[in-house]
Order: sequence, then structure tokens, then C-alpha cells
Amino acid sequence: MGYRTILVATDGSDRALIAQRRAAGLARAFWARLVIVTAFTDEGIPRDAAEDVLAYAAQEARRGEVETETRLLDGPPGEAIPAAARETWADLIVVGSLGMGRPGRFRLGSVAEQVAHAAPCDVLIVRTSGDTPSDPAAGYRRVLAGTDGSGTASEAVARAFEVAEVVHAEVALVSVGDPLLAKIALEKTVKGLYGIAPARSIPRAGDPADEIVAVAGEEGSDVVVVGNQGLSGLKGRLLGSVPGAVAHRAPCDVLVARTTGRTLDEIPPGRAGIIEVDGRKAAAYVEDDGTAHVLSARCQHLGCTVGWNATDRTWDCPCHGSRYAFDGTVIQGPATRDLPMVGQNGASG
Repeated sequence: MGYRTILVATDGSDRALIAQRRAAGLARAFWARLVIVTAFTDEGIPRDAAEDVLAYAAQEARRGEVETETRLLDGPPGEAIPAAARETWADLIVVGSLGMGRPGRFRLGSVAEQVAHAAPCDVLIVRTSGDTPSDPAAGYRRVLAGTDGSGTASEAVARAFEVAEVVHAEVALVSVGDPLLAKIALEKTVKGLYGIAPARSIPRAGDPADEIVAVAGEEGSDVVVVGNQGLSGLKGRLLGSVPGAVAHRAPCDVLVARTTGRTLDEIPPGRAGIIEVDGRKAAAYVEDDGTAHVLSARCQHLGCTVGWNATDRTWDCPCHGSRYAFDGTVIQGPATRDLPMVGQNGASG
């Protein structure tokens, strides 16, 4: 996949500068465009102050030889930032964690929380609060990814490896649950990576969020990658979700990979992902000319959810190794049938 456009929000504070520098470093590593945004409101930052913030932020980013543009947003940041990400086809939104609160005492006014709910793409929550905020100058050396062996979790793990490859970091995988099932989930995930071996596989027992956070501390992880499975809309309840709890409690940055809940309109040209069509999962690939291929996400072998392999541009099954071309044509068994097309009503064609 890779990140082509990274959007970072700033309010001009020292804490926001930490997130901005992290975003600039990633933009440099991915050769991505950096979009810096600041939102002004009658109750918050006035327009003239927001303009000054953007000018200073752009000057700082361009010193790092990053392709940069700025946008002044009118409205509440939690709403304006996701909207700007859609307009710019951003692949990644970077926000600081300050203001996220603690589990059980969520504040709906928290920008990071609102953005994580409403974003049309991945969200990197940079640790800007606490005694040991993220150090963007140090880069990422250790990446931790949580998995349960599902197709969507495997997509998040693949994202972890993509980031690690670009920034030259090592990856550890953690799966939580019954020891045997956790081991099986790790084996399934590793098998789906097709030759890419993680530095460590860590099976754990207990509460998933508790264990992922604990492992992040034990491993000295710089960033934890989790899928957004379980992240509901703002009107839903996030308190029990694993990604939400990890985002609030991890001792490091957290990358929430958008692996579920997308629509076809949110897949930019040249990209692919698991989307929802009438409440069902579908595998969608959009060619550079805008031609869309919307397929059943169920592997035709035993029904596991396929995941996108950005390197080979194939749909891969993490369970038994079946592989399909971007248009659903089977290219490797044990599956023998192509992925069927999905109509707009959600029915397979």
C-alpha cells in the first residue's frame, strides 16, 4: 500500500509540534505529500492565529525537504479534519494524543478520539501526553501488531510490516486468548505474509487490550498497530473495543489501520481494501483509471476473509494460502473458483 498523502493537524502548540514532526518524518520515508491543517472556530483558534500557525508549520516541514501544502479549516477540528482527509485523498491522518482522557472517562470533545472514529483512512495517534511523549527524532525501531488470525487483522499486520520495511524497524506479533488458539492465530498470520518472518511471535492469555498494552511496554515498542475492527461511529459505544482501549492506554504511538467499515468511494485509484456493501464485506480494487472491481471477500475454499497484498497486487487468504488476482481470478489453490463479483445490492454475481 504505502502512504502517498499524509495529513497532520496542528494547533501551534509544542505538543502538536511533536505530532507534526512525526508526520514529516513518515512523509519523508514514504516520499509522500504532507498536508498540514489547522481548524479555526469562533470558540477556539481565531482565523488570523490559525493562518500564522499554518505558515510556521509549513516553514518547519519544508526545512526537512518534504512536499508540503497547507489548508485552513473552518469548523470543529474533530469534524473538519476527517472531511479534509476525504478531500485530499489522505491515506493517513496524524494527530496528537493530548486530550484523549482515560478509558471510562472519554470526552467527546477530544479531537483525537473524534478523528479516530470518523476518519476515512488510517490514523496515527502520536503520544504527545504524559511524562515520556513520543520522540519523532528517534524514529520507529520496534513495531508491535495485534492479531486474531482474521483477514482484517492480517490486513493490519500487513500494514505494520509495510511501515516497518520503510522505516527499517523490526516487527513483533501478539495474539491474545486461549494459548492454543493464540498460537494458531499467529501461525495463520505468519503464513499469510508469504515469506516475511516477524522477529517475534508472542501468544498471551488474558484481556486483549490489557495484554497488548503490557507487551508494548515490555518490548519497548515505539508504535502499536491495530485494526479498527470494533471502532463504531460517534453514536456507538467504543468503551469495550480493543482498538479504542489500546489507543488510550498504550505507552507509545498507536496506528489504527482502517481495515473495515469503508465504502467504495473511500478507495482511491490504484488502491484496494475491504469495504462494506449492504452490511457485508467485499474486496474492492480500483484501477488508476477509476475502474472498480468489487468482489466477495470470502475465500472460495473455506470462507475465510481475504486480505490485500499490496506488493503482489493479489487477494490472499490467511487461512490456507489461496491467492487471487486483483479481479478475483484464482491464481493459487487450494481454492479452485474465482472470487465472485458483488453487485451494488450486496449479492454475489
